[in-house]
Amino acid sequence: MHVASVSESLSLKRGYRVREVCLVAGRVSWTVLGPDGGVVEPVDRYLGFLISLERSPNTVRAYAFDLAGYFGFLAGAGVGWDQVTVETLAEFVAALRRPAANVVMLDGARPARSISTVNRKLAAIASFYDYQERNGVAVAGMMLARGRSGYGSYKPFLHGIARSRPRGRVVRLAEAPKRLPKTLTLAQVRAVIFAQTRCRNELLFRWLFETGARVGQLLGLRHEDVFSQERRIYIKPRDDNANGMRGKRGEGSVFVTKESVRLYADYMHGEYGALDSDYVFVNLWGGQVGSPMTYHGGVREVIDWTARRVGFHFTAHMFRHTFATLALREGVPLEVVSRLVTHRSSATTSDIYAHPDAEDLRAELERAGLLDKLEHLA
Repeated sequence: MHVASVSESLSLKRGYRVREVCLVAGRVSWTVLGPDGGVVEPVDRYLGFLISLERSPNTVRAYAFDLAGYFGFLAGAGVGWDQVTVETLAEFVAALRRPAANVVMLDGARPARSISTVNRKLAAIASFYDYQERNGVAVAGMMLARGRSGYGSYKPFLHGIARSRPRGRVVRLAEAPKRLPKTLTLAQVRAVIFAQTRCRNELLFRWLFETGARVGQLLGLRHEDVFSQERRIYIKPRDDNANGMRGKRGEGSVFVTKESVRLYADYMHGEYGALDSDYVFVNLWGGQVGSPMTYHGGVREVIDWTARRVGFHFTAHMFRHTFATLALREGVPLEVVSRLVTHRSSATTSDIYAHPDAEDLRAELERAGLLDKLEHLA
């Protein structure tokens, strides 16, 4: 087992559970326990491998839940993880899409899980078996159909079950429809910010919106990263955050308003006071006072409280999407927005955000005067 100690447990069907584990230096990971309460060794070794590759705890957590659900399905089907066939995987996909075990899907019926969700779970399973194959497990090699493909020397192990565009060993159920990122209106952003009664929480939401930073990046922010006179924050990835937060690998300068700089000063002189901590966002009214905030133990509670107050659902990541979308609509060059949201490539930014909706298209036609010209044809 790759863990040092075990804490909070989360239950899944058929007795498989995902459990958070504490590593050295306060870092966290996740593992999967079986019906007998013991660690599921093949999964644990794989998750430990992900940690050694410096995958974020959130990524490891998602893979752990996906694999726990998969092992639960195999237990119900009476199939060992190393005895899986392509037919078993096809049944797993069908089970994911069914609303319930005793329900038959009819044409046109809405499936229980979206294509993108199923694809994510299949990607986790494919990665798990790829790891096993590299460690000599025969079943993984059997499930990766060898043969020539325009995208690599292997076909996906669901090749022939579901339509896909194979790229090496990536498993796909089907091509998921492109979905625009969910954003907030400016009125909703204001509502969230002005609903706050504490400087710390208002500052967090202001900086989420003003910088487009990931919440993990802000929760790992240190005072040395804040340059008040320049109204600038430096986003720096760190692996040693005491709260286990990681903001992926992007880094760079982002810029904030005079109002939020003033709010930061008020926060430091008021609520923060004499606390001795390197971290900007710390626990002040719950948990271990002075320790850095976490998402599940702090930010999530603030979001839930605020949602009840403002009357609509939102997530921390929607502030990032709103910032990037607004910046592009206001004419900020794509490469600049990419740097601001700390993407490694402008192509990533374009793939996520450069998809105009109906109102964007109408605005461009009006700006070009084309609609007026078309009207004069009558």
